Amino acid sequence: MITPKTIILPVDFSTRAAATAAHARILAKQYGATIVALHVMRPFQLAAEGVDVPSAAVLDWYTQQRPILETQLEEFVNIYLKGSKVKTIFREGEPASEIIRAANEEKADLIMISTHGYGPFRRFLLGSIAARVLNDSHIPVLTATHVEAPADEAEHIKSIVVAVDLDARAGKLIAAGNSIAKEFGAVLHVVHASPDDGAGAAQYIDPTWRIEVAHRMQAQLEQTVMDAEATAKVHVIPGEAAKVIRQVAEDVNANLVILGRHLDHSFFGRLRTHSYAIVREAPCPVLSL
Repeated sequence: MITPKTIILPVDFSTRAAATAAHARILAKQYGATIVALHVMRPFQLAAEGVDVPSAAVLDWYTQQRPILETQLEEFVNIYLKGSKVKTIFREGEPASEIIRAANEEKADLIMISTHGYGPFRRFLLGSIAARVLNDSHIPVLTATHVEAPADEAEHIKSIVVAVDLDARAGKLIAAGNSIAKEFGAVLHVVHASPDDGAGAAQYIDPTWRIEVAHRMQAQLEQTVMDAEATAKVHVIPGEAAKVIRQVAEDVNANLVILGRHLDHSFFGRLRTHSYAIVREAPCPVLSL
C-alpha cells in the first residue's frame, strides 16, 4: 500500500525541479501529504587546485551565500508549491547524503528527485545525486531523466506501468501499483520483458515451444495479478527490458512506471543495470520501490 504522508522534494532551483514540484503538489493533494522542500548547499570548492584560500574568505563566502539561497528556497515554495502543506529545510553538505538523512529524520514515505537527461548521450547518463539516492535510500524514490510540469494542475495519473520479473517480488509490486491506480482511477499495466521468452535452445528444436513459453508466462502473471487482488492488463514481450518498458509506456500513455530495486549493500546487490536503464529510457517518472 503506497500512501505517502511526507514527501522529500530536493530543490536546486532548476526548471526540472520546478516541474517535479508540480507533480509533488498533485501527489500531496491526493494523499493529504506534507512536502518537505530541501535545498543542500554544497561545501565550498575551488575550480583551481593548489590555491590557498584563507579560512576567513571561506566563512565570508558562506555568510553571503546562505541567506541568498534561503530566500530563493522560500521564493521557490511560494511560486511552485503554493497551496500545499510545506516544510522547508536548508542543509550544508554532500547533497545525496543530506537528502537521505533528511528523509530518515522526517520519516518520509517518498523522495521525488529529477535528474539530468539532456543531450545526445542521455541514455548513458544518470545524475550522480539521483543515482546515489536510488542506491542508498531505503524508502521509495520517484525520479525521471526528463519531467515536464502537467498542462493541467487537475491532471491525475491515468495510466501506470508496473515492470516485473517472474519472482517473489512481482506480487508486491503489482499490489503497490494497484493501490496507486485505485487512488487515481488509473488503468494498470503489468509488463514482463524477456530477451528470449525463456525458451532458450529449445526454441530451435521445436518452434512452437517459443509460443508455449510465452503463454505460460502470460498465465503466470495473470495469476499473480489475481493473487494480488488487482485489475491489470498483462503484457509479455520479448526484448531488452528498458526498451520494452519504454515502448509499452509510450503505447499506453503512461504517467508512471513502477519497478523494484535491490537494497542489499554488497557489490552484487546494488541497483541492477537494467533498473538504471529503465529510469533513463522511460518517457515518464519512475517510482523505484
